[in-house]
Amino acid sequence: MAIFTLLAASAAAAAPLPSAGDRALFAGFKQVCSQVRDLGKMERAARKGKWQAVGADAHPLLAQLVRTGREAALKDEPEATISGAQFTRQLGGRTLWLVTSRYQDKEGYWGNGCRIYDFDAAAPLALEQLITLMGKPNTGSAPLPDGNIKHLWEPGWKSGHSVEVVYVSGTDPVSQKFGLKGQVLMAQAIGGF
Repeated sequence: MAIFTLLAASAAAAAPLPSAGDRALFAGFKQVCSQVRDLGKMERAARKGKWQAVGADAHPLLAQLVRTGREAALKDEPEATISGAQFTRQLGGRTLWLVTSRYQDKEGYWGNGCRIYDFDAAAPLALEQLITLMGKPNTGSAPLPDGNIKHLWEPGWKSGHSVEVVYVSGTDPVSQKFGLKGQVLMAQAIGGF
């Protein structure tokens, strides 16, 4: 493990520094999504960070994500409760969309999510830059359809939650069904066990 950490640190040191826009994106992500264990704290952090609340219909892909995600969750567990909100903000020269969510099943198991979507991103953030932005090496990477990749940090910034960063070209069937496209930054937490 120590060798992996040294190799990741060396790669991060050799990589170009993240752009000002990428640093702003990640700072906005961390400000809200590091609070993922508490839906109320996420939403207060969003308002404090000048994110503006919007309806899901504020962007066609946002509407599709919220609708299909809710439908999929309730199909598997019709008695579950789902709550959350959507926000938007110009940050780092980009129009970003923030979605906070909480899913709780009838047994009391819950999952919170905090996602930032940059639907217009033309390329993924490089892993070396993500390591710099997170301040530590990723704990894994997984391939996705169409040659895309997901990078994972477990734990994320704090114990009890994870962080994932994905770039999706939006051309595979699952992405098209859910409206996934561009750069997606996610934090998740589960509980109720």
